[in-house]
Amino acid sequence: MISPVVQIRGSVVLLILTLLSLTLLSGCASTNNPRDPLEPLTMDSIQRGPHLVFQNVIRSDDYAAVSLVPLAAPGGARLSSDLVCERVHFARERGLCLAGEHGEVSEYHAVVFDADFKAGRPIGLNGAPSYARVSPDGRYGALSIQTRPPTPESPLAPLQTLLVDMTSGRILVDLADFTLTRDGVELAEGDVDVWGVTFRNDGTFLASVRTAGNIYLVEGDVESERMVVLAPNVSAPSLSPDGSRMAYAKLVSSIGPTWRFHVMDLATMAETPLAETRSIDDQPEWLNDDTILYGLATDIWSVPANGTGEPRPFIFGALSPAVVR
Repeated sequence: MISPVVQIRGSVVLLILTLLSLTLLSGCASTNNPRDPLEPLTMDSIQRGPHLVFQNVIRSDDYAAVSLVPLAAPGGARLSSDLVCERVHFARERGLCLAGEHGEVSEYHAVVFDADFKAGRPIGLNGAPSYARVSPDGRYGALSIQTRPPTPESPLAPLQTLLVDMTSGRILVDLADFTLTRDGVELAEGDVDVWGVTFRNDGTFLASVRTAGNIYLVEGDVESERMVVLAPNVSAPSLSPDGSRMAYAKLVSSIGPTWRFHVMDLATMAETPLAETRSIDDQPEWLNDDTILYGLATDIWSVPANGTGEPRPFIFGALSPAVVR
């Protein structure tokens, strides 16, 4: 027969081991998910884990405000900042906001902001916001604006893209001034429109260019100020997290025009049409290696990156997504 003292000592040891196990499990959980689900939802608590930065378009006092939501609960509560933008992107604690003030005459500007949503000096813009992108290392930003609105005769609005130093908040260069070559020959065909920049961390980027009525995918280099044509009919590319693939809107018909989301393997240039068959001219954002996000009407949608599945709503009342991993 086991004595009561031995039983008590055994229970104490079991309790200590149980508490130790719970402590270790708690430590592991906090490493994988820094935000405790029981912790009050704050900007700081959201930013400690993977989250989405986006433009809130729910009709409320926070309409058009830059907002945050945890990636683990995209349909849950969102928190909004005081920064109002028409297009936004964010990476490595720096964001780029394109905004407008609308009266009898609309005026537009861009600002660089930090993780506390403190904005720098406004940069005046000569047209309506179209695209915004920040390089993964937070070094560069690219903003695209419509220099003239689209018309029935010219449904593709002229676009200008400016490169921004995200540290100083100043404009570095107009990408249309870069030297453009195709098959080793410099193109000098008049007006050049550039839009939809997506950055690598080595000072190079992919973008879309329209010149002489043709649309191309180009690879650019910031230091040499050169762009090289890679492929036709690619709009607003977006590099995958590992840089091996590119999501984009492919021009499949000039009537309309009509766009179809594809993913390209950059090693083989093989293209995969995605399950989203609606014509959407937006710059995709990679949620992860398997899923693409994009704006449609007033919502952010998702679709698998391998051509399977079907489009699904990701967040209602939201646009201009930027995934912060």
